[in-house]
Amino acid sequence: MKPRWKLSVEAFGKIERAEVEVRPLTLFAGPNNSGKSYLVSLLWGLVALPGELVPQQCPELEAANAWITQHIEEGKERFEHDLTREEIGLFDRLFDALLAANRSSLSRRLFNNDSVTLSAISLQRTGVERRVKLRWQRSSGGRRFVAEALWSDEQGVVVDLAIDPTSVDYLRMTVRDLVMRVAVLDRLSTALPGRMDAFHELAPVYLPASRTGFMHLYKAAARRSMRETFRRTGEEREFSLDLTTPAFHFIDMLAFGLKREQSQKYAEEAAFLEQSMTGEVELVAGAGAVNEYRYRPTGTSAPLPMQLSSALVTELAPLVLVLRHLSSFPALILEEPEAHLHPSLQRRIAQAIGRLVHKGLFVWVTTHSENFCQEINNLIKLGSLPPDKRAEAQQKLGYDPQDYLDLDDVSGCELRLDPTGDRSTAVAMKRTEAGLVMPTFNEAIVKLSQDVAYLDGLLNA
Repeated sequence: MKPRWKLSVEAFGKIERAEVEVRPLTLFAGPNNSGKSYLVSLLWGLVALPGELVPQQCPELEAANAWITQHIEEGKERFEHDLTREEIGLFDRLFDALLAANRSSLSRRLFNNDSVTLSAISLQRTGVERRVKLRWQRSSGGRRFVAEALWSDEQGVVVDLAIDPTSVDYLRMTVRDLVMRVAVLDRLSTALPGRMDAFHELAPVYLPASRTGFMHLYKAAARRSMRETFRRTGEEREFSLDLTTPAFHFIDMLAFGLKREQSQKYAEEAAFLEQSMTGEVELVAGAGAVNEYRYRPTGTSAPLPMQLSSALVTELAPLVLVLRHLSSFPALILEEPEAHLHPSLQRRIAQAIGRLVHKGLFVWVTTHSENFCQEINNLIKLGSLPPDKRAEAQQKLGYDPQDYLDLDDVSGCELRLDPTGDRSTAVAMKRTEAGLVMPTFNEAIVKLSQDVAYLDGLLNA
């Protein structure tokens, strides 16, 4: 069983309250301007911005420091320890206390604005027994510590610290934060402790809505931003980007983060999506220069720049490129994967997401598409069948053997606006063997069907 969490917020922007069950695949649906992007941005920040959880004096911090001091002693050369359930709970409480204390600064950092309120926040692990192992040792040279916090499957985070061997306080502080993040976030904690100001392959990937606009403008934005960075202190700056931090990270990834080396981890899913383009997306990376991307239609020798490519290409290209050129990111946040896609291609991207979840990637999606969501439900139905019936259905309907989802890996969150449209609340979607129940789409489809029937009746009267 894969890990899952419950994220709770109150007075978060226009979201009055929300309790979100976060699973490997989590769908966020609801009307426009109801707060879906706020919630996925917050999830991104909890994983990508560890440096925002600044320690605040509190009983939880004192208890965690006492535990670390007891287990990392002066003069010791190495140490290994399996945390008990009570010890893991200690770091759960510390994370929650620091989250509550730093909620305003986290929101400010995420949105680059003071106007987005966040009155209360909590993130709790649910439903899965955890095992966490702490190991650390001094290197043979004596000036380097290697600290590891590992999950139950012996995969974890390694921190290599070159510090004065007589200064154990820094080691204790770093290991405390490391153990806390691994205890709470499990395999999502691959981002190293500290501040992450630029794109890093170990951070979650956020693909915002309106990807076509980003693909057209990222080079100009990156170059102007760099130019302003190197202006002399005191000079008036002429250029700024009023974007959220996840959007900045997306631009930085496009401009500098992707490398020409290709990863095999998600290569099949990248190729599966690229088939829809009837062509290939190419990354041209110059030494020290801003990355450039081109589209080469099948059967042609000359590639096209992105500004001359269709919306299908510019919307899908970022996802294909991420899957082809990155491998270590722990989560993918994808806004409106259906944008500019024919319903048949919306089904294909849902199938690709299902395959990514099978490979252990966490995928969190905002959507307005009933076609995309219905295909997710089809994959859940396939996963609910016995293996022999599943194989029969896959063959008859043209699915591949890996095209199914385990219901336990999927959750849905519906945002609902109040009658004024000024406030919203989040409601968990009901989970069944037939998929997620989505009133936000069902009600709109029923109303449309009723209107069609009424108008047809007038025409035929």
